[in-house]
Amino acid sequence: MRIVDVSPMAVNPPRRGSAVRTHNLLRQLALRHDVRQLSLSWDDRPVLRPRVDEVQVAPTYSELRLRHPVADAANRVGMHAWVNAPVLSGAALELTRPASLDRLLRWADVVLVEFPWQFAYCRRRTAGPCVLASHNVEAVKFASWAVPAGATVTRTPWLRHIERVESRAAQAADLVLAVSGDDGGEYVERYGVAPARVVEIPNGADTGRYVPADPAATREAKLRLGLPQRPTVVYTASAIPPNRAGAEWVRRLASAADGFTFLAVGEGARVRDRSTNVISTGMVDDIRPYLDAADVALCPIEHGAGTKVKLLEYMASGLPAVAFAPAVRGLDVRDGVEVLVAEPTVASLKTAIDRLAAEPALAERIGRAARELAVGRYDWASIAQRLDQALDLVCSPAVAGTGRAP
Repeated sequence: MRIVDVSPMAVNPPRRGSAVRTHNLLRQLALRHDVRQLSLSWDDRPVLRPRVDEVQVAPTYSELRLRHPVADAANRVGMHAWVNAPVLSGAALELTRPASLDRLLRWADVVLVEFPWQFAYCRRRTAGPCVLASHNVEAVKFASWAVPAGATVTRTPWLRHIERVESRAAQAADLVLAVSGDDGGEYVERYGVAPARVVEIPNGADTGRYVPADPAATREAKLRLGLPQRPTVVYTASAIPPNRAGAEWVRRLASAADGFTFLAVGEGARVRDRSTNVISTGMVDDIRPYLDAADVALCPIEHGAGTKVKLLEYMASGLPAVAFAPAVRGLDVRDGVEVLVAEPTVASLKTAIDRLAAEPALAERIGRAARELAVGRYDWASIAQRLDQALDLVCSPAVAGTGRAP
């Protein structure tokens, strides 16, 4: 099968939860199919003329990164607004009409469009099946994001645009991929999508990459990072509004729990505090050394939608995690079994981490159950098999041409 994926942002190497999802699913599909991806790559260094850069991710998976002055400008508007997302990337395609994308769309047996923003453009120019690869119900997510982002005057226009684009994409898609049963139901109820056109493809973790560290390995990881040999709590986050709000919970908790070391890892986890028990790393190339050094993981997320990749990676790493109830929505986890659910208060968070530190048998039991669930239910390889089957069905009866990649 020849699969084309269209993304509003560069995917490789994955820096956000959405990119982690896309990267892992496509990498698994590429074990059996030819996968080509076109992304709108941009940053704050403007380009003067269009160009396309290619990244070879795997022998049968490559990412073409389109840089174009007009596309960059359109993406920058959304990324610099409170939505912090490329919600105008569809307009970027309309304005630039990239020939490289047209060639890929003609070559494809099936087209996956990450997020709804570019779906209408791809749908019009695609003869075969077109799949909406959703990461959240965006209307729900951004209505929630508006709270930590402090959006006021510009809140309504953005939300109207987001819901309109998402509604049209969901209704026009041959198939909608939902990250949870809750999200799938929302597509049916909110947008009138036929249940048969919605398939649950959950978020996951690379359970071969994220593995538990035994006590000796944890002590060694602390030594390598220059950390004291005391209970260590980790929080990982990309730079989006709900994660920044989570970092504020970490700051407040650290002030009340000076017997712990807190590792705040990633751009969205920056804790602006001079407390000696908080270490903010900023962006790192690999979070695994910090997970290895941790005894407990935090997911104090109150806002957003979809499911939390960071929590699944904690679980794969065998870490007992403390999370707010919204952070476990859509996942088959049980409070006190695979995770501890805390109320959104410092006192509740502190009680949970104190309990895990004081009861090592409980921490070990939760970490082991979390790992077992991650391996059995949320491993990317098994999730990609379900996606493969769904794509095979949506492509039938004319599956998989024999043409060469453009």
